[in-house]
Amino acid sequence: MNNQKERSRGYAVLAWLVVPIITFPLEEGWRAFLSPLLSVGVSHTLRTLILFIVLLLIIRFLFSRALPEYQRGGMLVVGLLWVILFVVFDTQYQWILLSRGWLIVLADYNLFIGGLRGLVFLLMLFGPFFLVRTPEGDPDLLSMPIGKMATIGLLPSSLKVAYYRRRGATIGEGVNIGPLSILDCKKIVIGDHVDIGMACIIRANELTIGKYSKMGMLVIIDTHKVLIGEEVTIQEQVYIGGLKTDKSIIEIGDLSMIFAQSVLNPTHQIRIGKRVGIGGSNFLFTHGTWQPILEGFPAAFGPITIEDGVWFPWRVFVLPNVHIGKEATIGAGSVINRDVPERSLAAGVPARVVRTDSEYIKRYTDEEKREILKDILEELAGYLRIEDWTVSKTVHERDYSSL
Repeated sequence: MNNQKERSRGYAVLAWLVVPIITFPLEEGWRAFLSPLLSVGVSHTLRTLILFIVLLLIIRFLFSRALPEYQRGGMLVVGLLWVILFVVFDTQYQWILLSRGWLIVLADYNLFIGGLRGLVFLLMLFGPFFLVRTPEGDPDLLSMPIGKMATIGLLPSSLKVAYYRRRGATIGEGVNIGPLSILDCKKIVIGDHVDIGMACIIRANELTIGKYSKMGMLVIIDTHKVLIGEEVTIQEQVYIGGLKTDKSIIEIGDLSMIFAQSVLNPTHQIRIGKRVGIGGSNFLFTHGTWQPILEGFPAAFGPITIEDGVWFPWRVFVLPNVHIGKEATIGAGSVINRDVPERSLAAGVPARVVRTDSEYIKRYTDEEKREILKDILEELAGYLRIEDWTVSKTVHERDYSSL
């Protein structure tokens, strides 16, 4: 404990010495040489961005050798000590050595009017809290990579794509990576026209996303291997992650869709086929254990396989070691703890097959199919109209004679 206290004091004093040495020459040099060459807005923006990055690198360096036992509460104490020392030193420096008035000194701490030292203040206070390594076992959401989100994540999409390509990623044309989104992966392969929304975090050893796939805002993926097919949609606030092993693989087939607020836990592999609909607030868990196994309590670990064309409505819960057959349908609110045959309807808690293929899947004649298609096209025309498209032709019966 005493060693930890001495170490924290040492880092605080080191920061007190290093940060002013970096900050003041950079600021004064910028004002003297570069600021006259740029407009006020561009000069302020570039100066703030460069200092922001430099300070983050300094903080990261200072804590690269910190003890892993540090707790986040202790890091706030260190950050507070940094701030006290910095403010005392800085205000005296500006007031005595630079002969600036107190109003000018205090105004430079006001972020709302572009005060540069206000940014320094926040970085020094919260930098240790966010950038230091936390003990093993902390919840993933509490160890979000704030440093990367606040640096790489703030880059425009084009620069972010260039950055990841520079680091060895294979990224196609027309890819968009939204603000605050980061790809913390060892191997990255992304196809053309992929759209990753705002504040998405993807951590994986291997990431593959097929062309024209899309992620909504606040999608978090944290697992060993991610294999996403073409034209896949993952809506907002989906979480894919949990305990990671060499079996932790999430595979999503072409044209599948995962709706909002679903949780997928690929401790063991989850394989989702093509054209699968996973409704909102669905829960897929490949493990289930809590109480002591050696005392006889149950524990289950195993993969989940969902074949092509399966439909999950909202609030379906799937347990480990489950295989759901091709084109099966699951009732809303069901708990799936056993295999479901293909082209069947299963529902309940626990779910059981309530109807088979011949009992609930209709066989339409060609004439009936034409009527259904006509209704679909008329509905599409109405949708296009409210989206400000011009529908210039009315659907007539004779238009379907060749179908």
